[in-house]
Amino acid sequence: MQTNPVPVGPVQTDPARPRIWSAAILGLGLVVGAAVFGLFFYQSRLPVKTISVVGTATTRVQSDIVKWRITLARTVGPQNLKSGYAAIKGDMQALQDLMTQAGLDLKDFTTQPATANQIYNPKGAEPLGYRVTQSGFLISRNIPAVQKLALNPETLANAGLEVQSSSLEYYISDLGQIKRKLLAEATVDARQRAEQIAKSSGDTVAFIQSARQGVFQITEPYSTDISDYGIYNTGTLEKDISVTVNAQFGLR
Repeated sequence: MQTNPVPVGPVQTDPARPRIWSAAILGLGLVVGAAVFGLFFYQSRLPVKTISVVGTATTRVQSDIVKWRITLARTVGPQNLKSGYAAIKGDMQALQDLMTQAGLDLKDFTTQPATANQIYNPKGAEPLGYRVTQSGFLISRNIPAVQKLALNPETLANAGLEVQSSSLEYYISDLGQIKRKLLAEATVDARQRAEQIAKSSGDTVAFIQSARQGVFQITEPYSTDISDYGIYNTGTLEKDISVTVNAQFGLR
């Protein structure tokens, strides 16, 4: 017995169903978005716990550059200014000879023009004479040789030189590198201080929020001198270099 096949046609769907699903997905997205926004807003309104500390770092270094400033002088009569200039020129040459004998390089020595000042005569218009001077400075890494010459004025006197003024200034060539190292150490010190304080309240130090570098203080050893603009003491061979870092950390 034959049966007639049942005709199969296109499946009939409810035309409103896709719109229902779209609305459901949109509604769910709005709910999730509102929840996320609400959580974010809530957390943003919570007070942020922070701690501010000052970290410090200090190191002692020895200078590796010396600058020697020296001024030679000659006193001559009122009619002998020309001979005074010649004498001071000879004195400067004698000084350079002493530098060469000490093993110093003359290319590191710079001379300034000679000058003459009248010696005032309280009893008349004509000066009593002239004070002729000439200055120079030497910048060298051979600190022992410079000190041996500059700190023994009898050596200069034995050469017939009259020293009007003489001074030594000590500098550090790799100061930039030392400063960067100290800043890193001061930042570490600041974090350690913050952790020590936070430990007492049961908090944990998180990330650093801000940091501000203080000025560098370069002083003689064991000095308590400080300045708002920083100090660079050049009078001692050894120096203490210190810096502070003002840091703020978040707590959790």
